[in-house]
Amino acid sequence: MRDNLAENIKTFRKARGLTQEQLADTFNVTPGAVHKWESGMSTPVLPILLEMADYFDTSLDVLVGFEVRDNRTEVLTERLRKMAYEMDPDGVSEAEKALNKYPFNFAIVFECALIYGVHGINPRNDKYLKRSIELFEKSVTLISQNTDPGIDETVIYGQLAVLHQTMGNTEKALEIYKTHNASGVYDIKIGHILAQSGDCRKADECLSHALVKQIGDRMALVTGKLQCYLKAKNYEDAKALIEACLKENSYFKKANTPNILDKYDCVMLTKLAYIELKTGNKDEAKHCMSKAGKIAAKFDAAPDYDANSIRFVSLNEKLTMHDLLGKTCVDAIEGAIKELGSAELEKMWKSEQ
Repeated sequence: MRDNLAENIKTFRKARGLTQEQLADTFNVTPGAVHKWESGMSTPVLPILLEMADYFDTSLDVLVGFEVRDNRTEVLTERLRKMAYEMDPDGVSEAEKALNKYPFNFAIVFECALIYGVHGINPRNDKYLKRSIELFEKSVTLISQNTDPGIDETVIYGQLAVLHQTMGNTEKALEIYKTHNASGVYDIKIGHILAQSGDCRKADECLSHALVKQIGDRMALVTGKLQCYLKAKNYEDAKALIEACLKENSYFKKANTPNILDKYDCVMLTKLAYIELKTGNKDEAKHCMSKAGKIAAKFDAAPDYDANSIRFVSLNEKLTMHDLLGKTCVDAIEGAIKELGSAELEKMWKSEQ
């Protein structure tokens, strides 16, 4: 029968995330020997074949035969991840066993770093925290193997910053957060550390940027959820979500000062009017459209897109906020009516003009 040993050695090696040099070190041979094995120019001696089968967690017949055993690292990775989430007391010992078998596999190293991290943070255990830092730093060097879209270098460095902060290395944590703060992902963390250190001016600036981003994210979240509720004709939850959104928006408004949230309020009120029509409350629908009209008239008379017009935001320079609702509040309302496709709502809006 055809010998697949050369191909299988290469397959198993790559599954472990090993280079030929690393595999050579494992079996105390030269990189040239590994190259010859994988090219079919030579065959490992029997003792090495037996060690290799054990190392790759497979049988000798599978190693030299036609089929390659399923990649068990995926199963092990999931088990380690579960142990980290559940803070399994056996997690640390299982992590070391996994690292002995797969010392250069990104997924294994990353999950083991998490295990040491969760067991080191509460209660604090500096030995585990240092081991977690060591493994996260190692995972950065193996990042090219990563296939999980939810993990990147920014995530890893965020974990490292948390560990350093837990150990009292606040300056190191701050340095990491600042260096890897892509798109302001760590603005809140940075602002929190600066506030604790007494640098409230810089903290306020950083936290203000974070607040602006969170407001935008929240409106996108609400809009998406609302579309799903309306499509499913779940008017009860849709109404509750709109009312919650309008109430929260009110917290971020300064007295008699228009801001971009007025446009979102107009859209929310228009959709609330649609819900009232669908549930037989025509008078309430008229009230919503009347309120939306008044807000639109006030905002459009003196539109203000500067983030500093939002309450609790304090930036040293102007920051213009953007939306996709239309040029004016009136455009936003009419766009929402068109999206909802309600002739009755359109007629009601025109009567408000």
